[in-house]
Amino acid sequence: MNLSIDSFPGNVIPGTGIVGVFAIWILTAIVHISFALAVLQDAQNLWRFVHRKTFFVGGGIWALATLLGGVFVAALYWLIHHSSLRPQPNGVSSEDQSNQPDSKPPKPNEPAS
Repeated sequence: MNLSIDSFPGNVIPGTGIVGVFAIWILTAIVHISFALAVLQDAQNLWRFVHRKTFFVGGGIWALATLLGGVFVAALYWLIHHSSLRPQPNGVSSEDQSNQPDSKPPKPNEPAS
């Protein structure tokens, strides 16, 4: 099969089809690179601030997988690491952790301080 400039659909002006294909390719590459960098930064922040490691593999491998797989791998990363499906330590849900006060509430028979 021989491809020429005229092989691409929608050629009103010769060569515009291939320009459109390259434009879509460049936009896709930008999206993949952006998501991969975001996943890498998030994996580093998980370890630095929350002291949690990533599941299965390290952050660099997650970023490489996102670079190759794009938005779908980034969504899988989010699902594993940030959704409510992620197991919480000690069986406490993330909503319960955010609603807990810093100090213990007074016992029923003790006066509030």
